[in-house]
Amino acid sequence: MQKYTASFLGKDCPGVVATVSRLLGEAGCNIVEVSQTILAGQFAAIFAVQAPDGLQPVTLRLQLCEGLQAAGVDLSVLVRPATDEHWSGGSDCEPFVISVDGPDQPGLIALMSRVFARHRINIESLKAILGEGGEHHALFVFEVQVPESIDLGRLRRELTCEAQSRSLRVSVQHRDIFEAVHRVSPT
Repeated sequence: MQKYTASFLGKDCPGVVATVSRLLGEAGCNIVEVSQTILAGQFAAIFAVQAPDGLQPVTLRLQLCEGLQAAGVDLSVLVRPATDEHWSGGSDCEPFVISVDGPDQPGLIALMSRVFARHRINIESLKAILGEGGEHHALFVFEVQVPESIDLGRLRRELTCEAQSRSLRVSVQHRDIFEAVHRVSPT
């Protein structure tokens, strides 16, 4: 078996996951991992699959496109060979959740992500939520991998300085602490 990632992007509709997963199964692929979301009415998903030996990425993409068209599902498809290599930063990393909130304005994600890039911190997940705390309020939640060699105090100071320059608040928490604090307990 060989491993591929199959990415899908397009108009959301009921049954889209059922259609995509059926087509992957018909191609002989076993789904081993999925990340999927809806954003601005658009379906976006990445499926990691084990594919039969000999099934080329271009052939799988063609089969998926034809099947989606026949099902009336409007999605763009990209199939690539997968790798099990994960970014490591050259050292052991710790997972952190960094949240930033305050008045919405252009360039906020670029502002904060530049700090991460300077420190060789990898962003694994980013969620941007606008308008929940008021009409012009922004909340960004970054899940990142911080190399153990990073000075956390310096990182916090840089993030806070950048955030304060735009009237934002920033919170830096180890993921374990973040999850413990935000865990919903049964009543």
